[in-house]
Amino acid sequence: MELISPAGSPEGVSAAVQSGADAVYLSFGNVSGSTQFKLTEDEFGRAAEFCRVRGVKLYYSADLSPFDEEFTAALENARRAARMGADAIIVNDLGLLWALRQAIPSMPLHAGPKLGIHSIEGLRLIQAMGVRRVSLSYTLSSQNIQAICKESSIEIEVAVHGPMCPAFPGQCSLGTLTEGTVPLREMCLMHCLSKFPAGARGRHPFALKDLCLIDQLEQLSSWGVSAVRIDGRNRRPEYSAAVTGVYSRVLKTGTPPNDDDMALLSRAYPSSGFTHGFFDSKDPADMCGLAGSEPQEDTPFYNAMRRDYLNHEFQRVPVDFSARVALNEPLMLAAWDDRGNRVSGEGAVPELAFHREIDLSYMRTELSHTGGTPFYLRTVKCETQKGLYIRPQDIGELRDKLLSELMERRIYHEPRAEETFEQLPSVPNSTEPPALTVWVSRHDQLSGGLLELAPQVVYVPLQLAAEHPDAISPYISAPGITVCAALPRVVTDSDLGSITGLLLKVRQLGIEEVLAGSMEQILFLLRLGFRVRGDYSLNIRNSASLYALSSFHLKSVTLSPELSAARVRSISKSVDSELIIYGRLPLMYMASCPVKNFTGVCTCDSFTGIVDTDGFTYPVMREWNCRTMVLSPQKLFLANRSREYLAAGLWGVRLMFTTENSSECVAIAKRYLEIGNYEPGGVTSGMF
Repeated sequence: MELISPAGSPEGVSAAVQSGADAVYLSFGNVSGSTQFKLTEDEFGRAAEFCRVRGVKLYYSADLSPFDEEFTAALENARRAARMGADAIIVNDLGLLWALRQAIPSMPLHAGPKLGIHSIEGLRLIQAMGVRRVSLSYTLSSQNIQAICKESSIEIEVAVHGPMCPAFPGQCSLGTLTEGTVPLREMCLMHCLSKFPAGARGRHPFALKDLCLIDQLEQLSSWGVSAVRIDGRNRRPEYSAAVTGVYSRVLKTGTPPNDDDMALLSRAYPSSGFTHGFFDSKDPADMCGLAGSEPQEDTPFYNAMRRDYLNHEFQRVPVDFSARVALNEPLMLAAWDDRGNRVSGEGAVPELAFHREIDLSYMRTELSHTGGTPFYLRTVKCETQKGLYIRPQDIGELRDKLLSELMERRIYHEPRAEETFEQLPSVPNSTEPPALTVWVSRHDQLSGGLLELAPQVVYVPLQLAAEHPDAISPYISAPGITVCAALPRVVTDSDLGSITGLLLKVRQLGIEEVLAGSMEQILFLLRLGFRVRGDYSLNIRNSASLYALSSFHLKSVTLSPELSAARVRSISKSVDSELIIYGRLPLMYMASCPVKNFTGVCTCDSFTGIVDTDGFTYPVMREWNCRTMVLSPQKLFLANRSREYLAAGLWGVRLMFTTENSSECVAIAKRYLEIGNYEPGGVTSGMF
């Protein structure tokens, strides 16, 4: 398996490469103003050469999910990375994936973790999009990973070490929607840890132990996993060096980690311990950690690590030599590497031997001194005449000259063909007033008063619809109202049986439309014969992503709540588009429960919320299969800005009801229908 290590700086590249990484992932550029844990373009180019010489792959991580005004720059950054020799591009945005497939057809594309592939359905979809490799979510169990590997004809990558986010990949807007820090779309600054204090005995609602699957590498390999990834690009280079070194040794020797290895991993970064995470499906409470702190810069351990990777060459590139030694002729030496680069040269004229003559063993010994270079001697061919001798320093001088020439040759890379990316067709904004839709979280919000207001679409969580048919039946039978069952944002293969059963049950009730919580659910729902809408969790932030979804003939797609009014207005709506205009915004969709993390027991039903350092309370809502949603402390309220969203060309506008009682739901709906004057407390305009 390929070992991929993080690099957030030029020194981080050296740390990973010289510690045994087979590949590094890194980024560059300044599209949205974030430069943290990135290289400059020049640094990226030098890193590409550094890696290419040493036989290490370099992956450009296109972290950004760009807005329309950033899209051209994001695409151009990826093009420049390809020109500088990136071996693949890691993509985390559907629109950018679609554009790159056209712009650089030969470039291998890897589906990044934020695209949220959790199932075989997702694998098939991303495979059809021409992706070479998919990075699976670390929230998957070993059974899910094994099942996906069994069905895959593309490469599978699994995270095996490093910090775990409490939210599902790509399902956290905490920093963006509460801090307004747009660059968090690129790189998480872990506001969840700094913004919330720890409780009793150091318990923190969002702190998790570091993932460590070093004892599972053999099993992952046996399933067909192609690559394993170390996470932590925002950590120090010494961390990358220490962890990469341990994992590299275990992978290359095939021996299990020993106590010294585990001790080294523990010293690499101070944390509250290691966990298998979701891999072995144990109680999520086992993953909970304590609030930690950044390690000190100068410690004896870090200084030793730094000296090692700055003064050491990891020899991973095989080199072969061929020598010819003949009387009265200069030494002829040729060298070639694993890429077919070949160099040759002439050296000293041999002397008559008095004590030792040149033979194959002598030549092998002298040519094996490749220290300080990335090469190791693989084979030697030697044609010699009897009774001749050449001094070791003469052989060494020619050897070093040829190795230096080989390194120069290895810098070159074949440029990839590029195509002109045609601009998207512009779809004019609709002038029709948008339909009013509502989302309910509890069956008691489905009141007669709300029914009388006749919202065009009522979104009801799938499990809620199946368990409370009496509450939804009046809405199903009401003319002009469509009831749409909403799937969880994440559906794994383990969930699929239960989800399918619930879908068949609600179809018998008369529900024919389903709201897909992720891209990977779309084809599955279409095969079952449902009409499909796309939820906000598809993270649609640009026109290209919306256009890429148009081929699936969705009824509508809800745009990301991170869009401003101007961005909503300017996005080309190739699919009918919806926007959330009221409600507590979804900040984190979590597989681990922050309530249980914080209190030690499950108290979702009576828990008021998590309080941050500013005194704001964030409600926590239980969802499918004991997953949880952390909601914004303030409610999005745009009733006083109706002119802006009415002129944005939207198909629909949504009211999200979460903590509201039935009377509040009716009052809010009336306000948006301009037949009431209700003003909820604690409101925000969000990013709008």
